[in-house]
Amino acid sequence: MKPSLISLAIAAALVSPAHAEAPRLTIYSGDYESVVQSGGHASGAGLAHYQARLSWDLRAGDNEVRLGGLPATLDVGSVRLEPLGGAQVRGQRYDFALAGQHALLQRAIGQQVQVEHAVGNQRETVSGTLLAAGDGLTLRLADGRVKVLSGYTSFELPALPPGLAVEPGLAWTLAAARAGRESFDLAYATAGLAWRAEYQATLRGQGKACRMQFDGAALVANGAGTDFRGVALTLVAGQPNRVSDGGYAPAPMVAKAERAMVLADAAPTPEAAGEYHAYRLPGTGDLPQGSVQRLPLLDRVPGLPCERAYRVSSTMGQWQPPRPIVDANYGAGEEKPPVTAHLAFDNRKDGGLGLPLPAGRVRVFDGGDLLGEARLAHTPANEKVELELGTVFDLTAERRREDFRLDRDGRTMTETITVVVRNAKAEAATVQVREALPRWTDWEITASSVPARKLDAQLAGFELAVPAGGEAQLSYTVRYRWTPDVRIP
Repeated sequence: MKPSLISLAIAAALVSPAHAEAPRLTIYSGDYESVVQSGGHASGAGLAHYQARLSWDLRAGDNEVRLGGLPATLDVGSVRLEPLGGAQVRGQRYDFALAGQHALLQRAIGQQVQVEHAVGNQRETVSGTLLAAGDGLTLRLADGRVKVLSGYTSFELPALPPGLAVEPGLAWTLAAARAGRESFDLAYATAGLAWRAEYQATLRGQGKACRMQFDGAALVANGAGTDFRGVALTLVAGQPNRVSDGGYAPAPMVAKAERAMVLADAAPTPEAAGEYHAYRLPGTGDLPQGSVQRLPLLDRVPGLPCERAYRVSSTMGQWQPPRPIVDANYGAGEEKPPVTAHLAFDNRKDGGLGLPLPAGRVRVFDGGDLLGEARLAHTPANEKVELELGTVFDLTAERRREDFRLDRDGRTMTETITVVVRNAKAEAATVQVREALPRWTDWEITASSVPARKLDAQLAGFELAVPAGGEAQLSYTVRYRWTPDVRIP
């Protein structure tokens, strides 16, 4: 594939740059949905860094150079042009005043102008110095007279007034001690570009006998307002902090040109990039404005060990109260919490993975059937992944409180909870019951029809075997205690 250069709009009077090597575009994850939902219109979401090496043939002394084809979401304050030789950058300017009719006339005051206007059924041309432009035009003619035209059909200027451009662009004043070719490194930040990971897991087997095929791709969106052509692409899994100060450039100008997609035959190897992970794609290609491209990110991993589970959780929530909750009516109503399907796997090398997994969406299938979708956060190697896939149709649950007792003198309270799970499936199921214990931080399960496990400071877990076409019941009693210095209502 032949690399193509990023579009440049160079004024005829200015010297022309050339790229010494392929530009590099680094896109950070985050804000992907905002960039895509912008519908191709430039927005401040997303973050990317662009780097390119440019060369100009300069004459001795000062030279004015210009670069167009820039993103509409350019962070103007981030632009840096670093000389690699003896030349100096004496000044940098971003031109965003475009050559519209009103701007042209205002900037042309004091210049010669030719105006065409209608006289009856005829058209006449008047030449003179433009004195004023408002509802009409005021000209000083060559003989000194002043002519006011309340209406006109067109006007003509000998040249584009200073400070105006046909498109937004950067201009520099470069000083060279002698004539010759000089190279510079250009770098800038821009919004309007983002990416996220897209994973697919195909399962077989149930419970801890689950095995899955797992692979991943990167979805790269460009809503920056311009094509990026012939770029070497790097995707970074991370989102650095940004300070928005309104320094982004306005008004996109998108050149229509033949576009070559970024191509990759295999997934890139992740590399450390500061506090993040980078994926460098081989070769170069184009990222057209208003496009989303799918690129390999993670090679397919067959037979990855996994675990499928059903889970029901109390809706009490987990929080640490400032004092024991002794209200007898707290959580007294009957609940029907949903039973949800979950998938877990270890991101370990001995299981076939062991790679940093960028944040993105995971679509999970059982054969050809979609089980659900879940969002995966940035996950380092050797971490466990747990995903909630959706509500199970054939498993239902009821939760109710059977008893509550408060012993103020003994500084204790006890509560008895029952959870009933019904199974309409043709096969037995094991359901993980997770119970939040929010009344106080010091608690103990004193009795349970199913063995209890302490999962964390305010969460207990049970595994309930439910027969096919039947139901099973969990009953447990929890006792809370507090010390004499703790006051209760």
